[in-house]
Amino acid sequence: MSRTSELEEAARAKAVERIAGLIQRPDQLERVEEFKKRETRKKAAKEAALKTALQSQLEGVQIGLELLKQARANLTIVSKHMTEIKKVLNDVPTLAKDLYEIRQESFEHSQLEMAMENMNNIFNINKNIDRVKVLINEGKLLQAHLRLAELETSRDDLLFELSRAGNQSEQTMLMTYFSEVEKLSDDLKRQLVLNLKRTLNIARKEPTELVTTIRIIEREEKADEVALQRNDISGFLPPGRPKKWRQMTFDILEASVTERLEASQLESRKENKMWLVRYLEVMRLLMLEDLSVVKSLCVPCFPPSYRILERYVNMYHGCLAKLLEECIVGELEQYEFVSLLSWVLNTYKGKDLLLSPQLNLKPEQIPKTLLTDETMKLLKRNYLSTIDNKYRSWRTNALNKEVEEWWKDASPQSDSDGHFNTEAPIIIFKMVGENLQLAETVGSELVQDMLLLSLDMIRAYGQAYENEVKEFKMKYFEDRSKVQNFTQFIIAVVNNCLYFIDLAEQTKDKYWKSAVGDSQAAQKFEAVLQTFESLREKATVFLLEEAFLDLEPHFQDLVTRPWLENRAAIDTICVTLEDYFQDYVHLKQKNFEHVMTQGKNLVAKKYLLALMSRKVAFKNQEERKKASEKVVIEANQVRRLFERIGSAPQGKSSSCPFNAIESTAEVIKVEDLDILSLELHSLIKHYPDLTREQLMAILSLRGDIGRFDLKQRASEIIPVNANPSAAQRGPVPHSIFSQVHIPPSLFNV
Repeated sequence: MSRTSELEEAARAKAVERIAGLIQRPDQLERVEEFKKRETRKKAAKEAALKTALQSQLEGVQIGLELLKQARANLTIVSKHMTEIKKVLNDVPTLAKDLYEIRQESFEHSQLEMAMENMNNIFNINKNIDRVKVLINEGKLLQAHLRLAELETSRDDLLFELSRAGNQSEQTMLMTYFSEVEKLSDDLKRQLVLNLKRTLNIARKEPTELVTTIRIIEREEKADEVALQRNDISGFLPPGRPKKWRQMTFDILEASVTERLEASQLESRKENKMWLVRYLEVMRLLMLEDLSVVKSLCVPCFPPSYRILERYVNMYHGCLAKLLEECIVGELEQYEFVSLLSWVLNTYKGKDLLLSPQLNLKPEQIPKTLLTDETMKLLKRNYLSTIDNKYRSWRTNALNKEVEEWWKDASPQSDSDGHFNTEAPIIIFKMVGENLQLAETVGSELVQDMLLLSLDMIRAYGQAYENEVKEFKMKYFEDRSKVQNFTQFIIAVVNNCLYFIDLAEQTKDKYWKSAVGDSQAAQKFEAVLQTFESLREKATVFLLEEAFLDLEPHFQDLVTRPWLENRAAIDTICVTLEDYFQDYVHLKQKNFEHVMTQGKNLVAKKYLLALMSRKVAFKNQEERKKASEKVVIEANQVRRLFERIGSAPQGKSSSCPFNAIESTAEVIKVEDLDILSLELHSLIKHYPDLTREQLMAILSLRGDIGRFDLKQRASEIIPVNANPSAAQRGPVPHSIFSQVHIPPSLFNV
């Protein structure tokens, strides 16, 4: 079966399939004519498209055939011409030999023609050279350069012709003949160099002379370009070319800038400690003045391609960077670091220099950084390291001075309100404040670093301070006769701690804005506050420990059989406390209140411990009543003592530790044992942190409850397996009972 037959068969099968898809229901037979017309239209459209495509293909084939015919004809013509050229080229070698004499005549004619053109410069060379010298000496540089250029052109043209002829001896003779021309070029160059070195001064006084200098340099630059182009073509390069006077100009200007900046250092560190500040300020003024001259006077004198203002800015920038690097390598001292950092970060790129309205530089004309990031980091690290070493020395000296004062016979100094203190907080925070103020002149980043370093130093001082206070207290209690003013100086320590905390808060308020969001700084601030708050607490304990050391025997006399009949113990306690508390008026108010609170707690604690120590058991209700009333009287006596001294009254609230003593006295006083349970429940309600052991100790004091009943009653009020901390919802409030610890041997529970 042929390919055509296969296609027809496939088309017929597809048509049958399509018709079957169109006519699937009986009612669709009525639309057969409609389907037929639609398919006929589609067929006609496809046949038209096919004819168009075939026509387009045929036209393309026809055009291609025409192009092939034309290409074939062109190839025939090219082949013919190539054959003719080949025949002509075969005659060229013999033609070169035939024309040799003509070529030689042409060379000779060219040389003679060149000699005729330069006849004046050849025969009058000495006169022309003398004339150029006179013009140079008279400062008429433009005319001198014009005549010099004529002499150089004559020499170079003659040398070029001789080089073509390959006559080396004549070239040497000509070079000797024109040797003075090279010297004239050097003389002119020296004069131009002098002018370039004085560019800024000439721009102020004789701008036309500067313009002349630049015009000559530009002409020589163009002559260099022509000479290099001739060298590329012929291989001939005139002597002394390229002169590269434009590059020489830039080198001289940069050397002048370096020389001016180096000359700005008027003195050394040995002569003046502020040498670097003066050096930087002189350089700033010099740069500002020079760049102003360049902007207003030099820019019109130089071609735009020189971009002279931007070039001067970059030259000053580069030279300044090198000089500052040398200063850094030479090891700076403490305040010199700050001066340099502040100048580089603020002054150099500020309105005092590069951003000065006087210069009005465009953003693209301002260099990015004067010193590299690595150099800046090194500078900051070295500065912080220097300050850290200074801090170590200062804090050691301040602490040694403080400790020396403790052992002297004189009392510590006091402020206008009579509060004892020492100079340590002021000394420490004065040096911290000075360094932070200096860091502010540099920027917020250095302030933050300095703040962290200062906080570490303050905390380290606080820790060393605490160790010295502990050592002082230990030696004092070993032999109290060695120190005359222990109480006064411990009061000063307590006041100092509060002052340290206040100064730390002030520092935080003033400089925290430079370290917003920095968790490290927040942690260090908190560590400083905790260090001095901890020392304040410990010093308060040391202060009270001295007083209560003398009172311990009298507290031991409380709640004993002799105690029932006399008031000696409590009277002695009150008199002794009042005597010690006279010194406590030198505490700051906040510290005084804190010491009073701790003192009340300590008295109440020792009194309650005396009640619970089972040193006596009352024989009858009369003794219980008498003892109870005595306890209440003594509690009120101590309460009035503290109120008289200046402690704020606390009334009948459970927070007042003396109320706990009175509540305990009520338990002792109860006559009816049935009512005792109610009293105990009331006690537990007000003091939920009361333990079974404490309750048993209080009940045992009554003397009317047997050991078995003692445990039973205590267990009824506070079950054995009860955990006061877990039985309550939320934390159990702590009262004075939490500070009273019953010896384990008191009860065998």
